[in-house]
Amino acid sequence: MLFNLAYAAEPDCFELAGRDAKIDPDLLRAIAWHESGLSNAAIGDNALAGFSPGFGFGLMQVDSQHLKFLAQYGIDKESLNSDICTNIYVGTYFLAIAFNRLGDSWEAVGAYNAGFSKRPIQEKRRKDYARRIKLSYSNIKLAESRRVR
Repeated sequence: MLFNLAYAAEPDCFELAGRDAKIDPDLLRAIAWHESGLSNAAIGDNALAGFSPGFGFGLMQVDSQHLKFLAQYGIDKESLNSDICTNIYVGTYFLAIAFNRLGDSWEAVGAYNAGFSKRPIQEKRRKDYARRIKLSYSNIKLAESRRVR
């Protein structure tokens, strides 16, 4: 898998959100790559994941279940798909919640996608998701190290 690290708009919102949340921006990039293929116009159907009805919006595929909460901050599905930085910051916020709850772990990364339920199916989904993100993250780091040389 090849990663083009030059895709970020100015300013690099992955860098800014990562800095503010103390999360590696490359981890945020790996999640965005996996979630949307780096397309902020992406709208994903979460019914396939067992959520009904549900949709993910933008680069970070912020879940529609959060729209009511986000509305108090003036964030709606249109802004999640039209404002890249808003989408990245919102996704980073929910990842930070997982880190705060589960510690700095791949389980927390898995919770970004599969939530916190202790049901075996959700635990499996967390592990599978974390494994895929870890692979993408490793590929980004490898590409970055080759670029620096």
